[in-house]
Amino acid sequence: MKKISSAQNEEIKHLINLQKRSYREEQGQFIVEGTRACTQLLQSYKAVAFYMTPHYFEFQNIDIATDSITIVSQAIMNKISSTKTPSGICAIFTIPESKPLPTSGPGLILIETSDPGNMGTLIRTAAAMNVKEVILVGGVDPYNPKVIQSTAGCLTNVNIYQVTFEQLVAQKILEMCALVVKNGRLPNQINLKNKFLVVGNESHGLSNEQIAACNEKLTIPMPGQAESLNAAIAGSIGLYLMTLQN
Repeated sequence: MKKISSAQNEEIKHLINLQKRSYREEQGQFIVEGTRACTQLLQSYKAVAFYMTPHYFEFQNIDIATDSITIVSQAIMNKISSTKTPSGICAIFTIPESKPLPTSGPGLILIETSDPGNMGTLIRTAAAMNVKEVILVGGVDPYNPKVIQSTAGCLTNVNIYQVTFEQLVAQKILEMCALVVKNGRLPNQINLKNKFLVVGNESHGLSNEQIAACNEKLTIPMPGQAESLNAAIAGSIGLYLMTLQN
């Protein structure tokens, strides 16, 4: 176990820089905060190092080898953290290598999801509904600290794939169902067995080209006065409908 007392330390600068997407991609690493997230990610991801405040190290019980722990002051942890009230622990993990796309569902496809909270919520819901294949086309980085925080530790329960729309379309064996505001089939009219639910951008939804690439369209009825649902809410309802048929 070692200690770092200066925020100008190169290791601390590295941690701070991991808040940036371009730096994460360049280094092949991402930062995780909180006991639950760190503990659960250890099940599937390779840990590089852990950082704790003295108070956290003294009073919290987490099973980590002491030689992988670095003690930092609360002031340094505040600089590292992306949250207003840091838990006292953060860790660096290795971004896993990309895998070939799955050949069948059930699965979730997120196209240009821009809000970290929405992406994290949908990943968490997919995990809860036992929908393990999550394909991302553009949008926010799944290793953004706010996305990871919103998944509530569920990142280890799904397989994440990042592709372009062209790569997705080339995978012709995937059966895709577009989630659209209108003109789609109702939940009791559609078969989501082994399909991929496709959710579009929060502001613009799915383009005509993206909808045309899908085998089917699903519309969630809204008998109330709202014009549309939040992307995370709509996607979560779709995932629930999917799990009923899988």
